[in-house]
Amino acid sequence: MGELALIQDGRIQPFAVAGAFLLTKSGRTRTEYQRDLRHYLTWCAEFGRDPFFQKRAQMDAFKNWLSEHYGNGAVNRHLSVVSGLFKYAMAELEDFIVRNPVALVDRKPVSNISQATGLSFEESAQLLRAADEYSLRCSAVVHVLLLTGMRVSELVHADIEDLGEERGHKVLHIVRKGGRRQTVVIPPSAWAALEAYLDGRTSGALIVTSTGRRLTRQGIWDMVRRLCRRAGVRMIRTHDLRHTCATLALESGKSLESVQDLLGHADPRTTRRYDRARGNLDNSPSYALDERLRHIAARRQAEAAMDEAVEVLVDEAIREALATAELVAA
Repeated sequence: MGELALIQDGRIQPFAVAGAFLLTKSGRTRTEYQRDLRHYLTWCAEFGRDPFFQKRAQMDAFKNWLSEHYGNGAVNRHLSVVSGLFKYAMAELEDFIVRNPVALVDRKPVSNISQATGLSFEESAQLLRAADEYSLRCSAVVHVLLLTGMRVSELVHADIEDLGEERGHKVLHIVRKGGRRQTVVIPPSAWAALEAYLDGRTSGALIVTSTGRRLTRQGIWDMVRRLCRRAGVRMIRTHDLRHTCATLALESGKSLESVQDLLGHADPRTTRRYDRARGNLDNSPSYALDERLRHIAARRQAEAAMDEAVEVLVDEAIREALATAELVAA
């Protein structure tokens, strides 16, 4: 039946093939692939090209068209998705599709240095303080994103039932890109912020709007933008909180491998598989990051208390000086 749906009257049905290919993906990956394939099919329709009968030169033209609208990373991602579509078609329609023209197309050079702009420790402490002062929901969201480095999509799809405890660690079970599940440590201050926000709620979406609906990625973006203004820090994207978590964890002395595990990046070194499940919780960079930021907050609180005490002493000294001056004048 799948083959009949993909071929009709001896002709390939592009949208049917694309749809079948998307069924092999799930979650956020499927959404992203669908968007990129829509761009490809739109380009084909605009220039009168058959999506599955392309030559190398035509795919180079598609790359050039992409370059007019997107950066190098996005161009390469589009080409990778379309290449995946051709590979799928070659496997399912081997009598019709015999080659992948995208395979020969050169990819755009991409720097191996991240261009994302993360926050410093001081800026992160300012943002957390602004979130605490604004609302319980803001406090919970920013603490979790900043201290665990999880993606916004992973947080908005999490449910209260995904919270738990393992070997003495407070954890959240999330679904990574590609549908892979991972257990993430929730350090003390983030857990406290979540508990205060949930206020006894025991089921449903972890983060919700004021009307009880699941909070969206756009909602969190609006929240972070508003908090940046209130905190007086430079404007960042929500994904920059993930970047901040990684860079500050490395600054705190955590190893690159542990940070890769924390962020859920693919790791080809399969020899670490057996160690990883045991060591990920104890060695989570979230603890070091949480401790450092709490120390900064405590230091600022102590400095504020000292300033207040000095101000009181100065006021008393001024009053005493004025009183002495009045006695002398009398």
